[in-house]
Amino acid sequence: MFTRASRAILALLATLVVGGALAQPTPVVVAPDAAAAAPTVVLTPEAQAQLSAADRQRAAELKAAANKLFVDGRYQEAIEKFSQSHDISQDGNLLYSIAVSYQSLEKWQACVTYMERFLESAPLGPKRDRAENTRLSCDARIERDQQLIVTSTPPGAKIFIDDRAKGVVGQTSPDKAFTTYLRPGQHTVWLDLDGYEPIEQVIEVQQKEPFRMAVTLTAVKNQGFVFVDCTVKNATVYVAGKNIGLTPFDKPVPHAAGPLQIVVQRDGYTRFSKEIVVRKGELTTVDAYVVSLETPTTWRTGLGWTMNAFGALALGGGFAALYFANQQYNDTDEYERFALFEKIGYGVGGGLLAIGTSLVIWDSVRDIIPEDERNPGYGKPVSLPARAALPVNFGVGPGGVAFGFTF
Repeated sequence: MFTRASRAILALLATLVVGGALAQPTPVVVAPDAAAAAPTVVLTPEAQAQLSAADRQRAAELKAAANKLFVDGRYQEAIEKFSQSHDISQDGNLLYSIAVSYQSLEKWQACVTYMERFLESAPLGPKRDRAENTRLSCDARIERDQQLIVTSTPPGAKIFIDDRAKGVVGQTSPDKAFTTYLRPGQHTVWLDLDGYEPIEQVIEVQQKEPFRMAVTLTAVKNQGFVFVDCTVKNATVYVAGKNIGLTPFDKPVPHAAGPLQIVVQRDGYTRFSKEIVVRKGELTTVDAYVVSLETPTTWRTGLGWTMNAFGALALGGGFAALYFANQQYNDTDEYERFALFEKIGYGVGGGLLAIGTSLVIWDSVRDIIPEDERNPGYGKPVSLPARAALPVNFGVGPGGVAFGFTF
């Protein structure tokens, strides 16, 4: 027979045991083939509810960032954020967002793959209908369109297709080929890279296999030479916005023919800027005349101000003589004497002021370049570099078009 105290102790123990059992975490169901491939974790509804507040907040932040990137047209970055959010939350709606992002990138197969994953668990409703229509549309594009794969040597070429006015559709890179999809038939492809001859090629895209373009660009042949001749040493020279080094230069720089902006600058000196026109096969010399912004005063300034002071006194004397002359009769000797002083004061004062002011201005606007900063080669003649004849090769390879230019 248990006492009242014994029954209370047993009741407390039973509560602890039951509470501990209920507090155990909900088991995670692991895919059977997890040992053979990357582990696939499937969360039950109970496990989904037990996501930590930090995880939910992080997933929401990634989703918000992805939505903003999508609105801005940065689809590849949006896909990365959507995927990270999905890895945390396992929200199936994010698969739909990823698929639509791939559709915007015209990556039809990836769009179909992710939309099918979304449809596996999507409930009936308008969104499921839209997803099915999108999947069918992308699947049809896979069957109708064909890949165009473009590489260039060197990489970095801008690619235009069919209509240059629509702008750049992509750019070649050193690590992977540019890929897009085109309808079968004839298309015009342009490749542009600064310093190289542009390529324009009409291609025939077939339904059965991708069209590959491997283009070797040739250095621009329509080029001239530019020589920047600067008055000082160690000034930075910018050609078309690119830093090409410090003055002085010992030889001309080759550049494509056409308009070109030249800028020369150095701290403590005036800035030089000029637009020139480079002509094919010709040398254009740019006279970059820069001087020091600091102009130290010389004896001219001191003498000038001294002469200005005496000139002002002489003018004052002339005004005083005029005053006293007006106090006399104009037919007296005193009047004649004051009138003479007036003329002398005006003449001497005006002359001194003119010379003194000229000396001050001369000292302030004269060009100053310290001797140790002058370019010793400034003004010396420069000639075009010798150029040799260059062979050119062209060829078409199987499975695509290849251009080869030897320089």
